[in-house]
Amino acid sequence: MINRLPTIPLLRVLLLSSGTVLLAACATGQGSTPIDTIQSWFSRKDKGVRQPGEKLVSPPDVVWKERNCARLQRPYIDIDLNEILPSRVPAGEEFNHRMVYSMCPLRTGEGVVGDLSRRITFKGNTVFEDISRRFEIKPGKWQLDAFIGIPAEAPAGVYALEVAFSGGSVRFQRSANLVVSRR
Repeated sequence: MINRLPTIPLLRVLLLSSGTVLLAACATGQGSTPIDTIQSWFSRKDKGVRQPGEKLVSPPDVVWKERNCARLQRPYIDIDLNEILPSRVPAGEEFNHRMVYSMCPLRTGEGVVGDLSRRITFKGNTVFEDISRRFEIKPGKWQLDAFIGIPAEAPAGVYALEVAFSGGSVRFQRSANLVVSRR
């Protein structure tokens, strides 16, 4: 005879877990819809596991094959991801900016050196700018993470984060929006 412990059906466990997350999210919603609150909760959870700095995602030989670099004008750089987490940030907190790029070099192992800047604008005015001089875009696929704080006195509204690079014959610029709210 097999000894069986009493079990809760899987569906009931999932419903109870989902309900708990939903209730916790709604309790902290402060005027947001439940869906917005849940998305914000997951964004903050994802942001919490990220670390600042750069990380190799795919080595140069893998990117060379995936992108068919031999047929491209090089150096070739593609921005695979330009993301802000969370996209809604209360004044006084920070957000994560993640950029992922893929690079095919002109010559094996050769990067491109230039200036990488992040600029935040609000209503057309620059409110923050950070420039990394002599930043190297490296062959392969790389992930860059930075954490940027929003001052507690920042006005509520839609802000734009612009990331740009200029070095040698390589130039790119991308932007993403974030919403700053007052607590």
